[in-house]
Amino acid sequence: MAAIQVLLIEDNLTDQMGFKRFVKKNALNYDYQIASSVSEALSLLSTHSFDIVLADHALGDGTAFDVLPHIPSTPVIMITGNDNATIAVKALKAGASDYLTKDIESSYLELLPITIENALQAQAIKNELEKHRENLEVLVEQRTRELQTEIEKRKEIEKQLRILAISFETHESIVITNAQGSIIKVNKAFTTLTGYSAEEAIGQNMSILKSGHQDQKFYTNMWAKLLETGQYEGELWNRCKSGRVYPEYLTITAVRDHDGSVINYVGLLTDITEQKAAESEIKKLAFYDALTSLANRRLLIDRLEHELAIAKRINAYGSLIYLDLDDFKPLNDTYGHHIGDELLIQVGQRLQAVLREEDTPARIGGDEFVVLIHASEKSFEHALKNAKIVSKKIQQELNKAYFLDNREHYFSCSIGITIYPENGHDSDKIMQHADKAMYCAKHAGKNTISLFDGENTNLI
Repeated sequence: MAAIQVLLIEDNLTDQMGFKRFVKKNALNYDYQIASSVSEALSLLSTHSFDIVLADHALGDGTAFDVLPHIPSTPVIMITGNDNATIAVKALKAGASDYLTKDIESSYLELLPITIENALQAQAIKNELEKHRENLEVLVEQRTRELQTEIEKRKEIEKQLRILAISFETHESIVITNAQGSIIKVNKAFTTLTGYSAEEAIGQNMSILKSGHQDQKFYTNMWAKLLETGQYEGELWNRCKSGRVYPEYLTITAVRDHDGSVINYVGLLTDITEQKAAESEIKKLAFYDALTSLANRRLLIDRLEHELAIAKRINAYGSLIYLDLDDFKPLNDTYGHHIGDELLIQVGQRLQAVLREEDTPARIGGDEFVVLIHASEKSFEHALKNAKIVSKKIQQELNKAYFLDNREHYFSCSIGITIYPENGHDSDKIMQHADKAMYCAKHAGKNTISLFDGENTNLI
C-alpha cells in the first residue's frame, strides 16, 4: 500500500520531534514533510501533492487559516491549543475535516491515526460523490441534447408531412392519439415499455397508464397547458400492464391542420428509472454514513436545526444523546479494521432497533454516534426523563454480546445527554454540550451516562 503523503505545519520543535517519534514508534505508513511557517507550507504545497495536512493553529508568520484557502480539495486536520474549542469550531466551519486538541503529554497523537483515516475516508466519499454528480450532469446534458434534437426533428417533420412524416419506429416510446385523447397508433418501443401491444392499446384512453400517484388536479393543469401552448413536458409516474410503476418523462406535442385546429397529439414517453436511481444514490452519499447507513453529520445538523425551529415554535423539548464506544481502538488494533467496521454496523443496527421512527440515529465519525430525540415533550423535566430512559435502553442494548468473526465480544459506551432548546439556541452549542457530557461520562470510568444542564455536568 502506498504511503500516506502528510504535510505537518508546526513551528514548535518539541511538537515536531514528538510527531516524528510517534510515527516511527508506531511504524505508521506516512511519508511526511514538515513546514515551520505559513510561507514554508505554501512553498511545499506549490511543489508537492499531499493526501492530508496537519496544521497547528498558531504559527510564527500567521495561522493555519492562512493556509486553508490554498488547499480546498485536501483534507486538513487542525491542531489547536488545550481546550481551544472556539478555534476548533471556527476551523470546521472554514473547511477543516477535523481537529485535535494538544495536551502536555502529547497523548493527542494517539488519536492521530484514526483521525487521519476518518478524514481520508470522508474525502474519498466526497470525491466519489463529486464523481457521481459529474456523471449525472453528463447524463442530464446528454439527455437534454437528445431531447432537443428529437424536438427539433419532430417540428420539422410536423411542418412537412404532419402525423405520417414522424420517424415512428425509434428507440423512444411514441404514442399518437386523436384530439380526444384516444390512442390511434403506438410503436414497438411503447409496447416494450408499457407491456401493451398495439391491438390492446388502440382505442383506449391514455388513462390506462395511470398509476394513481398523481391527483386529478395534476392532469387538469397538464391539459390546460397543452391546450394553451400545444406542448407539455414533465415528470410523472405511470403503470405498466404488469402493474410495475415507474417514473417517466413525458413530452406531448399537438399536431394541427391547416386551419390551426388540433387533430392529433404525439406523446414521447421516456423511462427515467435509472436517472432517479442515480439521484437517490447521490442523496444517500451526501446525507448518510457509507458504513452504517445511519444519518451523517450533515443530515444530523440539518434535522437538529429543524427540530430546534419546531421546539421554539410549539414550546416543546427534545434531547441530544452523544455516544462514544469504550475501548474501540484495541479491537481495531488486535483484530483488524474489518472487525471494527462490523462492530460499528451492529451498533448502528441496535440503535435503530431501540429508537422511535421520529428519532434520528447518526454516526458522525470513528466510533462516535449521536441520537436526536424528537422534540415532543412539554417540559424540560419530561424531556430529561425520556432521555434517561432512552439512554438506559441504548446502554443495555449495546452492552449485550457481539459476535464478530465467530468470536464473542462485549463492549460498553460512554453517553452524554443535553436537553434542547433549554441548553442553547443553536445546533453547534447543543452538539458541544452533548459532547462535553459524553467526555465527563468517559472520564468517570466509562459505561456511564452524564448530563450537561447548561452549566454543570452530572453523572446519572
